[in-house]
Amino acid sequence: MAYTRDRLGSLLLRAGVISEDQLFSALERQRVAGGKLGQVLVRDLVVDEETLARFLAEQKDLEYVSLASYAIDREAAALIPERLARRALVVPIGYRDGSLVLAMADPLDVEAIDDVRLRTGRIVMPVVSTPTQVLYAIDKFITGADAYEQILPAYEEAVEEVEVAGEEVPIVRLVNQLLREAVLDGASDVHIEPEPDGTRVRFRVDGVLHEVMRVPPGARAGLLSRVKVMAELDIAERRRPQDGRIRIAVNDRSVDLRVATLPTPHGENIVIRVLGHDTHLLTLHDLGMDEPHRAILEGFLSRPYGEVLISGPTGSGKSTTLYSCLQRLNDVSRKIITIEDPIEYQIAGITQMAVNPHIRMGFAQLLRTVLRSDPDVVMVGEIRDAETAQIATRAALTGHLVLSSIHTNDAPSALTRLADMEVAPFVASSALVGVVAQRLARRLCPACRELTDVTEAYVTERGFTFEEIGSGPLYVPSVGGCDECHNRGYRGRIGIFEVMEMDAELTRLYLAQASTDLLRAAALASGMKTLRRDALEKVFAGLTSLDEVARVVV
Repeated sequence: MAYTRDRLGSLLLRAGVISEDQLFSALERQRVAGGKLGQVLVRDLVVDEETLARFLAEQKDLEYVSLASYAIDREAAALIPERLARRALVVPIGYRDGSLVLAMADPLDVEAIDDVRLRTGRIVMPVVSTPTQVLYAIDKFITGADAYEQILPAYEEAVEEVEVAGEEVPIVRLVNQLLREAVLDGASDVHIEPEPDGTRVRFRVDGVLHEVMRVPPGARAGLLSRVKVMAELDIAERRRPQDGRIRIAVNDRSVDLRVATLPTPHGENIVIRVLGHDTHLLTLHDLGMDEPHRAILEGFLSRPYGEVLISGPTGSGKSTTLYSCLQRLNDVSRKIITIEDPIEYQIAGITQMAVNPHIRMGFAQLLRTVLRSDPDVVMVGEIRDAETAQIATRAALTGHLVLSSIHTNDAPSALTRLADMEVAPFVASSALVGVVAQRLARRLCPACRELTDVTEAYVTERGFTFEEIGSGPLYVPSVGGCDECHNRGYRGRIGIFEVMEMDAELTRLYLAQASTDLLRAAALASGMKTLRRDALEKVFAGLTSLDEVARVVV
């Protein structure tokens, strides 16, 4: 293909994508601030990245490729140095008909194509992508990619021990790159699982696990030891579970990692929870709460004192909901103190404390201290034991608004759970304002979801009745997905909620030590919407699918 040195501004002007005034204005800003014209146009919102990339591909008769879903070849990506890739915004993504496929943000950059051809000794086949996607691919597949190239072939045979002290050891760079990829992929957890024939690494993204790689048996000891060294754990102790923390930085973003080990016959299983300090905090509306639920919860938060509990299993989004409540309450008129394990998000204007069991500063000990510091609102990250439950509940009776989370399956079960923790019913019933139970379901990709008629067999196979669902069509994930959802059919997650407000009848039953079933019946009679009903309403609205509801809600 013959390349000409066309000017981007002239191409866009001739095609009518921008006006003369917009071009002259962008050229003037480019002259003052520097950079490429395309970057200036995108920054000024004259044209978006994807439109610009698709236009350039069409003008040059090239293919547009979305790197978000493209299966990038790691070996190809590693053929050029990171410096060149970032300077020219290019990344090799694979091979086609003997040529090296090169994704470019600027296909008019003939010098970059020549440079890659000279460095690799291969014929270059350019394709077009957006600058954001090219940078993402560079971060994921070129930065630190040599770790994969060195570690995987080098450890095909088993070895006894691997030195992990030096930063230049390939296994060190392998672990760094794995953690980096987990953050870039938006994973909530990294699972490192030893097996007889190697070690499997899986990321949990949007609540679902995906295998990302397998490490040879010979690298197992070094991989596990390196993670334990980073988490400041005892690498000689392999028989008992251990917990630790790691702090890393990815693209100038501070990320906290919680590390938990479990002994298995083939080595220690390690789970790493990814916590981003500067992750965007969600509002109550962002969580996916409908208006009635949000109104009830805001009523809870408007109380001058009392206890509000968020319940659900691990990974159901309880901490995110607690932080959303704190944002709602955070103003200069209130003193808010939190006790967390660990501090997941840092919020300006709030005093936050982390538990430290090594010096016997657990939830209960810190809560006693906090109550002497004149707080208006106290957030206890989790009620795990009887002592914490009793102190938190009594604090709600002495002029404090107490927010906390508790592990129960639904809202009424939180009452019996408090009784199990030896909180007297007459105390809990006076302190408790309400309980919010929740789950997280994957959100259907709005770009590719499909509306389809469902049969009675389809509904019953998923544990629902045709009377619950009705005869209307439902949205389902697209088979194969699309570029925007990385070919998964889902993008992001949405909360499913059950909000129970304490009233006179619930209090009477609780004081009479009624069963959970009776408490649930009373809550339903007073208007509580169940998790199942809230989830189905989100299915009818096209926000999630029946498969997802069947997965996360009984």
